Amino acid sequence: MSQLRCLTIKAKEPRRLADFYRRVFEVKTVSEDDSLIRLSDGVFTLGLLKDSGERKNGFDASGFRVEDVDGVAAKAPRHEKGAAPYSEKRIADPDGNLIDLNHEGFGATTEKSPFPIKHIALYTADPKRLSDFYQDALGMKEVAYSDRSSIFVSDGYFNVALLYQRVGEEKNGYNHFGFHIQDIEEIRDRAEGAGVRRGAKRPDRIPYAEYRIHDPEGNGIDISVKGWKT
Repeated sequence: MSQLRCLTIKAKEPRRLADFYRRVFEVKTVSEDDSLIRLSDGVFTLGLLKDSGERKNGFDASGFRVEDVDGVAAKAPRHEKGAAPYSEKRIADPDGNLIDLNHEGFGATTEKSPFPIKHIALYTADPKRLSDFYQDALGMKEVAYSDRSSIFVSDGYFNVALLYQRVGEEKNGYNHFGFHIQDIEEIRDRAEGAGVRRGAKRPDRIPYAEYRIHDPEGNGIDISVKGWKT
């Protein structure tokens, strides 16, 4: 099965973001230069890519370790140029969300953080269409559903929420990601100490995450003690 093991964020100030994630979530540095910083929780890699002006800042692409890069790419509706430096090919899912493919993985550290990254969420007008793609092309499985027509898929370790977009809600595309933690107030205290707001409680109807905070550039982060179904 393919493994979702990377998220790339385009950033105005990658070093500022890296300091935030290291301080709040104890991720470790894989590599660092002026254009790209890679952080890892020991399994998953977070790439902070310096803004090049080609696309807006924020969540840029997910990354899958796959056995057959060409075989997966052949099932994609679209191929893209400009893959991340650590990927072999870049494709797009049926909604146009970017996906990096790599046979070797994304360079996770050997030391594991106590706060693993376990979740990505995106909005879509058609969760079933995206679920079918992630199952067929990347071998993921549907593991949960919501009463709001959303679908959750998993590679057995990582949870991806395909959130149904209603009129007036968030725009389509990558929306937030999530850390599995042990103590909500500890992380909120750390976030506040790192210069961002303590975050807001998620609505009771949300099945997994308890709070949402944002990094210094406004990227959404769910924090959850319950964790996500995989």
